[in-house]
Amino acid sequence: RSKAVTEEDMLTDIRLLKRGNFNAVRNSHYPHHARWYELCSEHGLYVVDEANIETHGFATNFAISSLACDSRWKAQFMHRTINMFERSKNHPCIIIWSLGNESGWGPNFAAFAQW
Repeated sequence: RSKAVTEEDMLTDIRLLKRGNFNAVRNSHYPHHARWYELCSEHGLYVVDEANIETHGFATNFAISSLACDSRWKAQFMHRTINMFERSKNHPCIIIWSLGNESGWGPNFAAFAQW
């Protein structure tokens, strides 16, 4: 089998988390399969969903990311963040949307707040 995550893999993860008394998970760095959100809702796990925005290779100051401040990247920031929101907005497990992983701050993130 390839490296794809199966539904059984997801259920195994959820069972392990519940056994360890975890009640929340943070999705990180990339979109997850729709079934993951359904299973989290069914099993009572809260989810912090995260836009697939990461700027490690570009940051010189982690408080302010050059890409987050570069207007040439605004459309891509908006596209990724809106896709995350639209994909998961109706799942009851979602408690927080994260704008990205270690991506600093800048006008491109502020644009999403205006959306």
